[in-house]
Amino acid sequence: MGSVTSFNAASRTGDTPANRAVSALLDERLGSLDGNLQVVPNDGLGRITRIEGDPLTVSYELFPDRVWSDGTPVTLDDLLFGWAVSSHFFDDATYDSSGQIVSGTRYFDTAAPADPNARTARPRLDRAADTLTLTYDQPFADWNRQWLLDRPVHVVAQRAGVSVKDLLTALLTVPEGDPTAPATPNPVLAAAAQAWNTGFDVPAGSVVDPASIVSSGPWTMSAATADTLTLARRDTYQGAHFPGLEGLTVKFFPDRAAQLSAIEAGVVDIANIGDVDEDELTTLRDAGLQVTTGPTTQTLQLRFANGTASDLRQAVTLSLDRAALVNDVLGAVRPDARPLQSFLSSPATGQLYNDLVSGNGSPGTGSDVNGAREALGDRASVLRVAYDTTDEVSAQVFTRMVSMGARAGIAVRLATAAETPEATLAWVGEDESLYRSARDRIAEGVDGPDTVRLFAELTKDTDPVDVLAAAKKIDQSLFTAYAGVPLMERTGAVVTATGVGGVTYTSEPNGIPPAFWTWTAPQP
Repeated sequence: MGSVTSFNAASRTGDTPANRAVSALLDERLGSLDGNLQVVPNDGLGRITRIEGDPLTVSYELFPDRVWSDGTPVTLDDLLFGWAVSSHFFDDATYDSSGQIVSGTRYFDTAAPADPNARTARPRLDRAADTLTLTYDQPFADWNRQWLLDRPVHVVAQRAGVSVKDLLTALLTVPEGDPTAPATPNPVLAAAAQAWNTGFDVPAGSVVDPASIVSSGPWTMSAATADTLTLARRDTYQGAHFPGLEGLTVKFFPDRAAQLSAIEAGVVDIANIGDVDEDELTTLRDAGLQVTTGPTTQTLQLRFANGTASDLRQAVTLSLDRAALVNDVLGAVRPDARPLQSFLSSPATGQLYNDLVSGNGSPGTGSDVNGAREALGDRASVLRVAYDTTDEVSAQVFTRMVSMGARAGIAVRLATAAETPEATLAWVGEDESLYRSARDRIAEGVDGPDTVRLFAELTKDTDPVDVLAAAKKIDQSLFTAYAGVPLMERTGAVVTATGVGGVTYTSEPNGIPPAFWTWTAPQP
């Protein structure tokens, strides 16, 4: 939904669902996420290799004969530029409490904030071996999610009004930024950053020139209107994602109602429609469409406030029949849904989630009314809960919490504006990375015994097996402290027309279903 406003979805202003959808089709990198949001290396473009764990050293290799859609070779120079964008190596900005710059320079205005754990030395380039090597300041769990390839450096230089040579010289020589001693902005870097920040934007009402869009993936743009992009297969593409389809038409809609109407009318063959209710599901299936539902990473959790008494936390946790909650709220659209068993992940991450919840201390899914009463010494208690009353799922959950709590002698009621709630029903946008999920949960104030120390240990883990083990310990810490109660995740839905094949479910609420190169058209 929406419209294309930028062909740089990684920028702060370009980070919209519509722009990300287009990027998923046009932009190829050294890795991607599958339907379970797990990293899939792109072995058709090159490879990423962890050479050493301490100091963490990672090598990026590009295969020969890979070219941008305008015929320009994809080279280490493009990876070097991508590193400059994502690393924020040259920034020397200082920010106030609201995030505004008070001194210094932030060059590339990325949608994702700079991760302090992802700092590296300046890359080493070996042009004979066609490799770029990064050495991290400290071990970093998400090293395999740093894919580097970004906007083509030759296009950025052209739009910045500088030469590629001068831009590369700046990337290889300008000193690392130091917020304690901000320097005069480097003019070449500043020009390139401005071109990256806004030079790929599509002004409102303007018509996109397809020839101006340079892609790294197997599609090129052949036509564009205000609400439609037409993509053609690029026969010079040499990677592993060569599609079976000769072309795609991408349509954009002003709202979800318009999108659903177009799907029901047969105008659209493939669509990710996000959260779906029972009536919508019935209407789509009655229209002869295939609808695949599944979990997303957005989860609903009951979060206890720091000042909430430990016995009340325990009693509330024991009073909730989470299996009944999930069945009542999600059963009609997703009969296989089960109560959430982790603070850090959801079933949207597939086997990773299954491995995490095996031995992470997650509680049972039914209620233990006697245990709840015993935790409170059989005295009556009150739990004031804050939640978004306009959110239908939260409202359904709250209503059921009231009746479940009453059986254990707990009066659950809505916190007034003047009251400090003992708990909050909060939707949490989980990340596919256990490292980032753990970091975000701690930043939001969810804590347990040794949680911060455990996260510090996780940050140093670079082997996925060790990351998983550390994440289990963090979950255990949070469950032990009764920090909250993970409840359920939102439902996603992917719709395909009759005869369309090769389309798999995606756990990303606004994402293009993965592996578009496997899609097939209906047979005549």
